[in-house]
Amino acid sequence: MKLFYLLTCAFSITFSQGSPGTKIPIRWLDNIPGDFSFSKHKSLLCEAWCYEWSGTDEIIVKQKTKDTVVCETTMHEATHCSLHLVITGDSCSPTINLLSITPGGNRTYYYKAGFITIDKKLWDKKIMKAAFSFDFINEEGERRIFWKGKIYAKMK
Repeated sequence: MKLFYLLTCAFSITFSQGSPGTKIPIRWLDNIPGDFSFSKHKSLLCEAWCYEWSGTDEIIVKQKTKDTVVCETTMHEATHCSLHLVITGDSCSPTINLLSITPGGNRTYYYKAGFITIDKKLWDKKIMKAAFSFDFINEEGERRIFWKGKIYAKMK
């Protein structure tokens, strides 16, 4: 009976994390402290590790519906993965999409742990100022897949 209970708990935990559409609560603040001076030249300051990632400094923030904003980091010749944030109401669904140069290598990495904090005053003015740190499930190896940083971008 104990083994059945342990297996049931493990199964529940495994599928409650990292499933498509996992939503996490947004922490709203009236002002996010810290250095956002990068915003004079780019919309994103970040560090990450994912397969086929060599860096990016731009994120596109688009208002899709009245309640939904979608954010996507840009890719280039050496970066083939993109951070995707779907923000609806007070929740955020983070994923990483890898468009691999390896045949059959395309993947979606799902949220494992982390947070996002957004400046509420600027959000109401259609500007996304945020700090975030996410870990993602890596079913292909033991290396930690993560993306963390700051965003300052006008919504389109």
